[in-house]
Amino acid sequence: MDLYYTALSPPCWSVILLSRQLNFPLNLKPIDTTAGEHKTEHFLKINPTHTLPALAVDEYAISESRAIMIYLMESQTDGNHPLYPKDVKTRGLIHNRLDFDLGTFYKRAIDYCMPLFRIGSLGPEENAAKLDEALGFLEAFLSKTQYVAADHLTIADISLVATVTTLDICYFDRSKYNKVAAWYDTCKKELIGYEDVIGDSAAGWRKLFKKPASEAK
Repeated sequence: MDLYYTALSPPCWSVILLSRQLNFPLNLKPIDTTAGEHKTEHFLKINPTHTLPALAVDEYAISESRAIMIYLMESQTDGNHPLYPKDVKTRGLIHNRLDFDLGTFYKRAIDYCMPLFRIGSLGPEENAAKLDEALGFLEAFLSKTQYVAADHLTIADISLVATVTTLDICYFDRSKYNKVAAWYDTCKKELIGYEDVIGDSAAGWRKLFKKPASEAK
């Protein structure tokens, strides 16, 4: 399986990190978005929306990290793996948390943090408030189960851990969310290859951007 990716992308981190948990190596094909490689004729045949990551298996191709993660679980396991149990209620919560990440949490993180990477300053206070609200939702999820969708690690945790790492890169203060902090620390220790896949890339991001003056202590 070919995975087209960029090393500085949280959604790409999620897929690569899942492959580590499954001990299923992917053929990693880096794409340089700054050079426009994600809009070449070759890549657009794989993913017309020109987003990363994208997974290609012979003539089959699928994009969107959360869809790729589900595809990997269903194609590379016996259908009842702890990371994606067959139990319909647990799967329902996993899908709920993945949708929450895509439609709410990750979107708000990007809306707030990406201006730092593009113009050197964070998003407006309105965006910070929305992101803070999303963290509150995550804190509420973690008041019901030890992990975001169950009392054990699932693919929803992998996706959300990548998003929380994004907040650390842009110096967002999440200190008041104790359950999120404890869960995040646990996941980083439990996930095979976290430092290799995410930690090193996150550190690289942080070196590129100074702490905003409004956030400096």
